[in-house]
Amino acid sequence: MRNGSRSLSARLLLLVIPTLLLGLLSPPAVVGAQQVPDELIEEAVRQSGLSKEELMRRYGKEAGVVGTETIDPPGRTALPSADPVVVLPFDSELAAMEAATDLAEARTPDPAAGIFGAAFFHGSPSLFAPATFGPVPRDYMLGPGDQVVIDVWGEVEFRHERIVERDGSIILPKAGRVSCAGRTLEQVTASVREALSRSYSGIAADGEGGNTFVEVNLGRLRAIRVFVVGEVARPGAYEMSSVATVFTALHAAGGPGASGSLRDLRVMRGGEQVGSLDLYDYLLTGSREGDVVLREGDTVFMPARRITVRVKGAVRRPMAYECLPGEDVRTLIEYAGGFTPEAETKVVHVDRILTPAERMPDAPDRVQRDLDLRLKRVHALRDGDVLTVDRVGERLENWVRVSGNVKSPGRYEFRAGETVSGLVARAGGLWSDTMLDRAVIDRIDPDGVYRSTDVHLGAALRGEADDVVLRERDALRIFSIWDLRDRYEVSVNGAVREPGAFDYREGMTLHELILKAGGLTDAADILHAEVSRLSEDALTNRDLSVEPAKTVEVIHVELGEDWLSNGHRFELQPRDRVAIRNMPWWQLQRTVTVRGEVGYPGQYALERPDERLSSLIARVGGLKPTAFAPGARIVRGKDGVGNVALDLEEALAKPGSDQDAILVAGDEILVPPTPYTVKVTGAVGFSTSIVWESGASLGDYVARVGGYADSADRWKTYVVYPNGMSKQIRRFWMDPEVMPGSVIVVPEEVPEDGVGKLETMKEIASIVASVATVWL
Repeated sequence: MRNGSRSLSARLLLLVIPTLLLGLLSPPAVVGAQQVPDELIEEAVRQSGLSKEELMRRYGKEAGVVGTETIDPPGRTALPSADPVVVLPFDSELAAMEAATDLAEARTPDPAAGIFGAAFFHGSPSLFAPATFGPVPRDYMLGPGDQVVIDVWGEVEFRHERIVERDGSIILPKAGRVSCAGRTLEQVTASVREALSRSYSGIAADGEGGNTFVEVNLGRLRAIRVFVVGEVARPGAYEMSSVATVFTALHAAGGPGASGSLRDLRVMRGGEQVGSLDLYDYLLTGSREGDVVLREGDTVFMPARRITVRVKGAVRRPMAYECLPGEDVRTLIEYAGGFTPEAETKVVHVDRILTPAERMPDAPDRVQRDLDLRLKRVHALRDGDVLTVDRVGERLENWVRVSGNVKSPGRYEFRAGETVSGLVARAGGLWSDTMLDRAVIDRIDPDGVYRSTDVHLGAALRGEADDVVLRERDALRIFSIWDLRDRYEVSVNGAVREPGAFDYREGMTLHELILKAGGLTDAADILHAEVSRLSEDALTNRDLSVEPAKTVEVIHVELGEDWLSNGHRFELQPRDRVAIRNMPWWQLQRTVTVRGEVGYPGQYALERPDERLSSLIARVGGLKPTAFAPGARIVRGKDGVGNVALDLEEALAKPGSDQDAILVAGDEILVPPTPYTVKVTGAVGFSTSIVWESGASLGDYVARVGGYADSADRWKTYVVYPNGMSKQIRRFWMDPEVMPGSVIVVPEEVPEDGVGKLETMKEIASIVASVATVWL
């Protein structure tokens, strides 16, 4: 393991553990600890699968001390911990690093994870840590470090709390020294009572009589050191409470390793075995017999597993199990919780690895064995066996099935001699829309041929024809009349509140359809309803050589103002489609918004479909003196048009002209205040905004920002006006006017592709020279 590659979690914990071993809440000093960044601690939490608190508790408080000594801070008394504390006696820095890595690797998945019982140790060790306070058994053996609490009441009352000293005794006022070590709590109680009776006459030495009573209990229990060795995840020496048991030690050590045994745990004391524990007795029956209380110096030894068998298939707990010699297949199935209801219990299959003595050249090393459980013989198990319990077949017999238009379709028990009518009666009978002319029976003949038989269902139910006798696994299918034809619909769209398709009913009228659609909207044209109907020629013509004159007939219906109460009722036919039109000029108010320097900015409704900008400006009170008409524009959201540049001055001066735009719903008219700056940007000396000056030309503004840059394409300079329009300069004419709020843009010159001017001139010169030579 040490020669292999280290896992990431192992390397992280290797760095984190020494720092955590500095301890929490003023722990003992640690030799060789180092500071670890928080991000490594977080990564260790993620890799190990433990919470940060659990990691700190387990590896900071319990995982041991790097070095061979711990130094208690001055004035602090070392008390035994409620949780087990691992002590790893490292004699070098390398040994400490290797042990830390082993501790991390013990948290990674191992082959033992799939063994029944191994998951029992995946919880926190504190789950089986005994309490350091509370009652203890009367046969508990006291030792140095135990706290003895003596309560006396009656003629006198007092309490003494004493720690059993290294020589195994305690000293009581007026009673002297009382021996405690190696004696049970009951024996110590008798000795204390006898010693106190010599000084207090009210205390009876034998506990019978007297008017003063004595009670001896234990306070904080001492800590003992036990060793957990063998095939465990974290072998080593552990400090734990003096009432700790084998379970406590195993949880502290992390449970079994990859090959540890759960069936033959041993407790060694003074070179002799004083107890053994089969964990399966506890897991399967709840018995803790063998879970003895440990003593100072005890060793819990976990040997390697000898027989591991896996069971698969139809058992309640399929997984790997450890078996003892002599346990057979029946015992293994009991461990697996027994058979499931669908298990095949007569024969089980075993995939077995042959022993070296059984292996032959040119023969397989694995064999299949079928074990007949009906025999009385013992089917012994071998290490590595894989037991498979088959399931019974999925095929179901002794049934008939009815489906379709009955009240309770499904599968029913087959009854010999039962007929179709009897099965229909068991299925609750037929629905009213059942098609009685025919039903179908799907049948499987004895020779395996699939056959279909039809039945005149109505005649059979009425007794007018022979009632067909059913066979086992017959499937009766009963049809609805709607299984063989479409459900007719009529539809309505247009100016109704809930347009859509509706089921057709005999005698249904147009008024009823409109009511089902929620009635007419306010925009409905009640004088021009339109019904589209399939023509009689299209429905009845069967001659493919003659094309119908028309396939659809359009009928115009006038509903009238009193369409709900008038006596005229237009009757619909299947598949009719009704259209209720909107009145041509009906529409809700169309609104636009005016913002900026106008008399009354806000939202306005358009008076006419063709209302223009000049009309609306007049309605809003005209322009304010501060308005900048050249910068006015329209923002149109309809169809994603966006900004619309226009000349507001011309629109107001010439109503109805091209610049006097027709407005649409949702338009936003923006009239800005007069700006006083001009912005110059692009390939100039310094892009900035400068104050607008009346009469200043485009070149004046460029000069004021440092002139054109070397990379400027000056003949493509253009001016963007506040309303969104733009103009480019001309080579042989005046530059465009610069208004307040304009932006002058000087683009950079784009490098030409191909040869440059110099190369072109060289080529021309070469051609001229050649022509001159030829001429001469």
